[in-house]
Parts: sequence; C-alpha cells; structure tokens
Amino acid sequence: MRLVKRSSTPFALLSALLVLCGCATQTAVRPVLNGAQIESGITFEEEQRLQDLCLFGVPLRDDETAGDTLMIVREGYALELSVDDKIPLWVCEHVRKNHIRGDAERKNNFKADPDLDPGVGAELPDYKGSGFDRGHQAPAADFKYSQKRTDESFYLSNMCPQVGEGFNRDIWRVLEDRARDIVEDGGDAYIITGPIFYDPKEENSETADGWISYKVIGKNRVAVPTHFYKIVVAKDDAGQWRAIAFVLDNKRYPKQADRAYDFQRYIESIDLIEVRTGLNFMPDLDVDEPELEVVLEKEESAVWPEFASQ
Repeated sequence: MRLVKRSSTPFALLSALLVLCGCATQTAVRPVLNGAQIESGITFEEEQRLQDLCLFGVPLRDDETAGDTLMIVREGYALELSVDDKIPLWVCEHVRKNHIRGDAERKNNFKADPDLDPGVGAELPDYKGSGFDRGHQAPAADFKYSQKRTDESFYLSNMCPQVGEGFNRDIWRVLEDRARDIVEDGGDAYIITGPIFYDPKEENSETADGWISYKVIGKNRVAVPTHFYKIVVAKDDAGQWRAIAFVLDNKRYPKQADRAYDFQRYIESIDLIEVRTGLNFMPDLDVDEPELEVVLEKEESAVWPEFASQ
C-alpha cells in the first residue's frame, strides 16, 4: 500500500473557520465546486494495480476545494482520501465472481487506517455517539474469498458517515447486493463508490448562495456527505461495455418488504455525478476509438433488470 499526496489548497483553513457550532455533531459549509488541476505519482507496481482496479484510468479531481488528498492503493480497492474531510472522494474496485464467494469471516473490526498518522484520517471516537454508521464504500462482502482483504475493508479510510437505519443497513446494503448480482451474472464488474455534497437550492438562481451546508462529526470533524453515488460498469453478453449509476440521499428511506427497492428511481447520469463531485471518471477513455464507442452510454446509464424492483 502506498500513499501519494495530491495538490494542496487553503480548504482546511477555510472549513475550520466555517464550523458553526462546537458540539459532537457539528455543521459546516463548503463552497460550490470550481476547477483546478491535481498532481499524482505512483510506482510501476501500483500503476499496474490501479489499472486493474480503475477501469479506463484513475478518477481525476478537477476542483480546487477538496484540499490535500492521499491516494491509498490496496490489493482489493483503491481510493483517494480527503485529508480535510477524512473520507474518500472515490473508491474503485474490480470485483470478480470468485471474490464474492468464500468463507472469510466478517469480524466488524473497524479501526483507524494503520498506514495513516493520527489525525490524518478518521478515528473510532469520531463516530462514537454521532448517530451515524461507519459506512463501507468498498463493502466487505466483495472480498469473501480473502480474510486479509475483508479485514482491510474495515479501515476507516474506506468509510463515510451514513445514516444507519433505513439507509446503510437497508437500501444501500441492497444496492450493494444488486451490484454483486451483476458480478454473478457477468463474471466481473468495475464499481466506483463515493460521497456527494449537494444542495438543491444551488440549482435555482433565486436561492443559490454558492455554499453547501453539511454536518461534521467528532474531534477530527469527519464530513457527513449529503448524498452517495455508486457506478457499476461491466460487459454485456455481447461483450459491449455497459454502465449504470445511482445517487441516493444520505437519509432514512422507508423499508420495502422483501427488500424490493426499485433502484430505477435513483438512476442518474455519470455526467451529473461528475458535475456534483468535481471528478472525471474513466479519464483514459478514448472516445475516438471505435471499439470503445459503446462506453459513451455511461453518460446515459442504461437500465439493467438487476436494479429493478424484485
């Protein structure tokens, strides 16, 4: 595992000045996204691993509000951690059918990332008493074939604060199951998961003020996302790339009998997620290559039956 520091901005100081209260669960604000370039540098071995985990390239960040970030590359997943927010901007996986079969034990051994210095990432006391779950971005069930990779999925660098009842333990868990259905059906899939900070008032010129309000928890002020996205990319029976993307509010959803959520209601375009996150997914996709033209459908997120109400 290697940490690679990316570009620095004054966002940490800005967010520190904008905390609105000093209680355990606090409120903060952040500016709406703007554009800027990032820096990166990895070893050859890490590059090979990233090529396997991140289809058509590592997601690129083009906003100047994210501040310092660290690239974390592990065997089962890769992510870019926001040092200011203490949560990943994105987590990439390449999940194969044999990965989701096995007898690895889920030990629920949540812990601070052992490769990070204290205060760089989230720590267990940050979540204690916050009312939020430690929500996996790369879920433990994606690594059933490996105890090591299952255990590594419980590092807090792979977590975001999520509403528990009605979200992390219900609709979000079912969405993860449906993504594994794609893996079962096709043999493998690429999955990208992460947070969004979004306020609908910013879509209206009469209510927009250029700021997004959100909660932070604990001494390290771990940011609580307003929404989450999940992108699933896989080949169909004809060998053509297909993609589907979802955005869900970080809130309590009504439970559905027999877990029959209709995820078609939450389908969004990858373009929209890129706008709201400041990320460029699959940046190495060459739209001029004819054999890759079908991947352009990622902008429209084709509907797949695995995500319909069941």
